[in-house]
Amino acid sequence: MDEAIREVVLSLTANLSMNDRYTEFLSIFARITGNHVCALLRYQDGVLIPVATLGLVPKVLKLNFPPERHPRLAAILQSRVPVRFAANDSRPDPYDGLLSGDTEGKLGVHACVGIALYNENTLFGVLSADSQEPSAFDHIDDSVFRIFAALATVSLRYETYITQLEVLAKHRELVANELVNENLQRSSQTLGESPAMQNLSREIDIVSGSDLTVLLLGETGVGKEVIARIIHARSKRIDQPLVYLNCAALPDSLAESELFGHVKGAFSGATSDRAGKFELANGGTLFLDEVGELPLAIQAKLLRVVQFGEIQRVGSDKSHRADVRIIAATNRLLAEEVKEGRFRADLYHRLSVYPLHVAPLRERIVDIAVLSRFFLNQARARLGLERIDLSNDTLRTLENYSWPGNVRELEYVMLRAVLRASALRGRSLVLQPSDLDIGAELNKAIAVDNSGLNGKSLTQLVDDYQRQIISTTFTESGENWAKTARSLGMDRGNLHRLVKRLGMK
Repeated sequence: MDEAIREVVLSLTANLSMNDRYTEFLSIFARITGNHVCALLRYQDGVLIPVATLGLVPKVLKLNFPPERHPRLAAILQSRVPVRFAANDSRPDPYDGLLSGDTEGKLGVHACVGIALYNENTLFGVLSADSQEPSAFDHIDDSVFRIFAALATVSLRYETYITQLEVLAKHRELVANELVNENLQRSSQTLGESPAMQNLSREIDIVSGSDLTVLLLGETGVGKEVIARIIHARSKRIDQPLVYLNCAALPDSLAESELFGHVKGAFSGATSDRAGKFELANGGTLFLDEVGELPLAIQAKLLRVVQFGEIQRVGSDKSHRADVRIIAATNRLLAEEVKEGRFRADLYHRLSVYPLHVAPLRERIVDIAVLSRFFLNQARARLGLERIDLSNDTLRTLENYSWPGNVRELEYVMLRAVLRASALRGRSLVLQPSDLDIGAELNKAIAVDNSGLNGKSLTQLVDDYQRQIISTTFTESGENWAKTARSLGMDRGNLHRLVKRLGMK
């Protein structure tokens, strides 16, 4: 029997197809127990499905056997020990008429044994044996059937897991492909035709082919995420993941875990191992948005990863390497942050290997027409419209606005305008100035002439405008910061940091 077990184990682990492995298993089972007909069936969705058979016609593999229609199979499933059916048992055999070479269509008087394949309380299938000799199994101890059943159960169990993993892997591959396609589509957004953006495009071409760390600088809403996607799409890592992390939205207590992952039990709530963003981005690109918001303690740990490419999960003493290209972005003046002691100088120099500045929209008015029509086409596709265009007056209105929210604000203004106009005027339309919600009061609040500068820089004027908008919205929101953040379309953490920077707290 020991030699038979060794044979079974070798057959079930051989580098063969599933059908060949189980056919060999049944051949050994038949030789040891002396059966003429045997079958291995998998339990799936309430029915028994043949995996492999011996002594039955090939069409059996295309059938399924609902237990409620087959009394013998139902009896086997209800037992945790081998079930032996008497030769004169009146219950029909599920394989009647299915024997190879059987011309009469019935098994006749025969011995029959079946055993359910359970792992704890999970049913995986049935192993059955039939013999034309009524007393064929009388000398076979139940332990023999149990041994073969145990081996079959283990094999079916792990094959089930492998199948599930293959399905999951295929699903994730499809998801990854969709994300890559989405990245490609989003990275196809036009940069604009202004000299500043044309120069930026040339700089992107230069740095994309390398693995140098890139630091994107610019005001909120200028399109730094779009630039990051373009860099990734033009790089050698295009087929690998681009992982996004908003550093400003990270609670200090979870920042390290989000970046580097953690092991089970590392802290309260860590119920399982979890990969961090660096591991998820392995082989690809990690985009650290609002990197200037990271706490100093996390900056020190990030520096080590940037320097040596080694990450260590929270709660683990093991380090492993991650091949990740880093693109960081911030709307802060990091050089000033370094002077004030809020950002590490060594990390700043590591991140700013290749800095790229993205100009605000007010400094590239010529791009407004191009970007507006790009967003109009997006809105047309999303809303299922036929035609959308801008009147000359509408374009002049857009170009005369100062765009404190930059490209992001332009995108939302276009979407809202199209939505309102299409509701009133149908599926083919030309946007008019009245369709826009950038009223004269906003232009008046931000627009100043040379005599009204009062010695303030443009940055100071923008800060003044932001203070005014936040203060007004805060009052209108009943002095509730969460409602204020929602009204402004901002992350609550970002709003609090902006308020603090503006000296409003």
